[in-house]
Amino acid sequence: MPGPKAAAAGYDRLDVVGDALVLRDDRGAALAGAALIGTRLHLGMAGQPLTTVLIASHDRVARWADGAPDVDAYGLVYIDGHHIERNVCTGSYDSPRAPIALVLGGETYDMDAKEVRPDPERQWFSIACAGSAAAKLSLLGYGPQSSKTSPAQRQATLKMITADYCGDGHSYTVDGTPIQWENVQGTVGLTAEPAAIEAVWTAAGALCVDEPRIAGTVIDCSLPRCGDFDLADGEWISYVPLVQ
Repeated sequence: MPGPKAAAAGYDRLDVVGDALVLRDDRGAALAGAALIGTRLHLGMAGQPLTTVLIASHDRVARWADGAPDVDAYGLVYIDGHHIERNVCTGSYDSPRAPIALVLGGETYDMDAKEVRPDPERQWFSIACAGSAAAKLSLLGYGPQSSKTSPAQRQATLKMITADYCGDGHSYTVDGTPIQWENVQGTVGLTAEPAAIEAVWTAAGALCVDEPRIAGTVIDCSLPRCGDFDLADGEWISYVPLVQ
């Protein structure tokens, strides 16, 4: 989404810096983190107002990668047509203010094609809800502004998370499927003994596949087995865990 207008005591420009929201005034003074709680974001399209979103909470969440800084998480809420407060991510009435949204600045994600779309002018940012592929991208230490990774490295990560073996956008996994992974940079490693290699991953999808993430999956493209490939050939190697 492009940067929305914001209202908070004279601050009127919302940026994303280091994959965190920053609110600025005309003199460059900035608010960030918990200081943003209570800020209202006025969203619109083609000059027409759509809704107002409130930054209702803030937290810092540990990433899964060694050495990666904690990431800012936000509770973003709106009022639905029944005058009930809803979380932007879940629509849940049970915990409408839970800080479960991450932001990724300077690019968007085509989740049909499973592709990274860089925005060199940095006018756009993505809201990534907990559990989504984009949120996992950030938690693995591949945030576009909070890491030194390239768009190709981030796209390889997106392909791996979504099990887009053929690189055509089709995902061969479902939510909750267990998987292990390690990256060529050595910042994400195994947490348990794997049973078998699943695949080696690049920005184009899988270079090879040994064992699909979901047993019995029929893949609609021809890929070699991974005997002639290793982690050095891609950005990630993933494994089927011992217990599925």
